Amino acid sequence: MCQIRASFIWIALTVLAVAAVAATPAIAQFAMPEEGTQQEADEGEPAAEAAAPEGEQAPEEGEAPPAAEQPAEEGDEEAAAEEQLEPIAPNFDFEGAELTPHWSATGMEATLKISREPGAAMAGQGALVLSYMPAEGNLPSITVAPIRPEVQPQSLRFGLKLDEISSIRYAVREEDGTEYEGYCYAPADEWVDVRVPLSELMLAQGSEDENGALDGDQIVAISITDLCNLPGEIGRALGVKRGMQQMHVDNLQLSATPAPARSWRAAEGVVVDHFNGNAGIFLPVGAPEVDFVAGPPGDDTACQLTYSLGGHRWVGLVRGVGHLDLTGAGELSLMLSADQPARMVAVLEEWDGSKYETNLTLNPEAGWTEIRLPIEQFILDAATTDENRVVDLDQVRVVILVIDTFNASVDAMGEGRIKIARLMFR
Repeated sequence: MCQIRASFIWIALTVLAVAAVAATPAIAQFAMPEEGTQQEADEGEPAAEAAAPEGEQAPEEGEAPPAAEQPAEEGDEEAAAEEQLEPIAPNFDFEGAELTPHWSATGMEATLKISREPGAAMAGQGALVLSYMPAEGNLPSITVAPIRPEVQPQSLRFGLKLDEISSIRYAVREEDGTEYEGYCYAPADEWVDVRVPLSELMLAQGSEDENGALDGDQIVAISITDLCNLPGEIGRALGVKRGMQQMHVDNLQLSATPAPARSWRAAEGVVVDHFNGNAGIFLPVGAPEVDFVAGPPGDDTACQLTYSLGGHRWVGLVRGVGHLDLTGAGELSLMLSADQPARMVAVLEEWDGSKYETNLTLNPEAGWTEIRLPIEQFILDAATTDENRVVDLDQVRVVILVIDTFNASVDAMGEGRIKIARLMFR
C-alpha cells in the first residue's frame, strides 16, 4: 500500500451541552475534514417484569409532557425535582400503562409516550417512543433518573429503532455527575439490539472521575441521544434530518449479565473491535449504509460501508478507544478490503483534540489485506497543536477511518464499498 501524506484541514466538534436531568454532559470531540459536500450546504434480555405501574401522573395515552428547548437555567430546578423522586430499578420493558416523572425528553416539539401500535415494540406489546422535530443544535434525547440498580450491573442493554440512519450517543451518570458514554450506528427503520459491557464505556468529554473507573452501583441516570442536526460541518457529517422523527426504545436495562466483549487485550495486542455483532458500536460519518458481512479468514464477520458520490465528501466511522490501555502498542492494525479504488485517511485523536493522521490507497485487486500503520507514521495535523508533537497512546480517545469520496471510484450503480475487520493496536 502506498502511504501518502494527507493535506487537508480538520475541524473539531465543539463541545455541546446535552439536555438531561440534573446535568449538562458534553458531546465528545471528533475530528472531521473541513471540506464537506459536493453540493452547497443548503442542499445539503428483557426484564423479568415491568416497573409498572409507571406513573404518579397519567398523561393521556401514556404521553409525557414535551420538554423541548429546555433552557440551561432550568437545570437546578430539574435537579431538585429529581432529588424528590424515589429511585427506580433500571429494568424497563414498557409494558405498563404509564410513564413516571422519572422520564424526561429534550428536543424541538419533543413528546414521550408508551406506544402499543402494531410493530412498535421489539418484544412484547409496548415500547417507549420519542417524537421530535429536528433542529440545529437542539439535540433530541431521553433520560431516566433517578435510578438505583438492584444488583451490581455488568452491561447496558436496549433495543433501538429510528426512522432514518442515525448516529446515537448513550450515556450513564454517576451520583457525583460523572458521565460515561458510548456511540452506535442505527439503520433506518430497523431494530438494533444494543448490548454493551459497562467496562467499554468511555469517560465523557469534560467529566472527571476520582478513581478513573465507572462504578456500576453508583449509576443514577441513563440517557440516549440522537446526534442529528449538530451545527456546522460536523452536523452534515453525522446526519441532517428534516420533518418529524421518532426514536423507539425497548427493553432498556442495566443488567447483571455480562454483554459480549468487543474490546480486550490479547497476546498480539489490544483488540478495538472485531465487528462481530449486529450493532455497530461506532459513529457513522457521511451517512453510509452499514452491513455486517462475512469476514476474512479467522474472522466471522466484517463491517461493510457503502458510499456514493454526491453526498458528504468523507464517509467512514469513528471508534472510541478511550477506555482501553494502549501501553506498549507500536502500530494500528486492521483488515481491509475494497470493491473499488479509494483513498482512506486514518486519524488518531487525543483527549485534548490534537489529531495525528496518515493515509493510504486501497487496491481492490488485493482482496483482504492486513494494514499495519506504525504509530510514528501518524503526523500531527497542521490545524491542531500538541505540546510534544508525538502521539501519546495513553491520551488517544478515538480512531477515525474515512474514505475520501473525492478520490474514490464507484460501480455502475454509483456506489463503492469497503470492508473493515479486526481493528486493533499491536
